[in-house]
Amino acid sequence: MTKVIEFPAERIAKGVHSYWPELKERKISAQIEAKLCHYGNHYYLRTKLELKGQGISLVDYHQDGTNKYKVTIRAFEKLKKQYSIGIERMLD
Repeated sequence: MTKVIEFPAERIAKGVHSYWPELKERKISAQIEAKLCHYGNHYYLRTKLELKGQGISLVDYHQDGTNKYKVTIRAFEKLKKQYSIGIERMLD
């Protein structure tokens, strides 16, 4: 069995990193966790970072320090240049 090395989220390359749980791929420990909404016109992000800007709105915050944001496609394009983002993809 191979050893799995966990990298700190700050050391993961900037951009979007997809993973497929149905193919038994493990979740990426990125700075931001993203999910595309049902209609495909915005994303929901979970992160401990404080995000601000046009197209970014805070939806919910939790006791553990993670915040949930609703982000437009245009704002998501800007965020993926600044942070590492892990996104779960599902096979349909």
